Amino acid sequence: MPKSPAPVRIAVVGLDHWYSAFSFAEAVAGHAETTLVAIVDADLGRARELAGRVGVDRVTTDRAVMLDDAAVDVVASFVGSDHNPSVVAAAAARGKHLVSVKPVARTLAEATALRATVRAAGVVFLPSESRSRLSEQHRQIKEWVAQGAFGQILSASGAIWASLPERWPGDPDPGWWADAARVPGGGWIDHAIYDVDLLRWLLGEEVARASGVAANLKFPELPVEDFGAALLTFEGGAVANLEVTWTAPPGGGRRTLAIVGSEGALAYDSLTDRLSLAGHLSETGGWSHGAPRAWDAEGIDHVIYDVDLLRWLLGEEVARASGVAA
Repeated sequence: MPKSPAPVRIAVVGLDHWYSAFSFAEAVAGHAETTLVAIVDADLGRARELAGRVGVDRVTTDRAVMLDDAAVDVVASFVGSDHNPSVVAAAAARGKHLVSVKPVARTLAEATALRATVRAAGVVFLPSESRSRLSEQHRQIKEWVAQGAFGQILSASGAIWASLPERWPGDPDPGWWADAARVPGGGWIDHAIYDVDLLRWLLGEEVARASGVAANLKFPELPVEDFGAALLTFEGGAVANLEVTWTAPPGGGRRTLAIVGSEGALAYDSLTDRLSLAGHLSETGGWSHGAPRAWDAEGIDHVIYDVDLLRWLLGEEVARASGVAA
């Protein structure tokens, strides 16, 4: 596929999920094949703050103007889950490709309708919970699964310990993350969505049965949960145990992942930043330990590839006429 000489032009719309918006905007601004066109947020001061960090001149509070702008190929929506369906649907209707906040919506019905809208528009759509699939380390794990290095995968476990999110850096108020009218859930769904998506992708299976507990262990006043633990059984019989929380003390965040198969096993712990391998995955046959490849990914290269592919398949003039690409 010939690579398009034109950079992929991206606008960040919304800074509610500033954790993702900041790192994504920085990655776009620093990539040779992308242009960060503008920062859009309901709070102009917040938009200006991020624009100053990444060297973007254009800031606005008007989403509609940006969605109608022919100079934008991709809309990266980091508004809250309550506003995301309308932003994504409007962008898709205008032929904009999409990177979306997670969770994409407040309800299953809203998410299902959004999926149908995006598919009908024929645009690229990358939800934030799936961007970690694109990291070097997770793609390597996927290759090991495909090669049979684990044998039959029997079980998995994972933990994500986090503190209560901040509405804005330095502001201890969790804001929209803990507003039951704006989100589908709290500490459990906020981060468990990553591991559930990752395991579905690695195994190539859906969850067949699920049980667990959601609770308010540290913040009883919150209208959403700050703790969740689940036992998931996948279609092929593998069992996963996940614990995801907002209960970690300051500076006490932790990420773990383990996969056990009949012929190989893997374990990762962010406290040591070491990936441990056993069985067929290890050169020694016992446990071997080393630095992992990049664990996270912004998904920029994936977006560039897919947008360029559509440009090539459709041709610029056809793309403009059909509204699939700018």
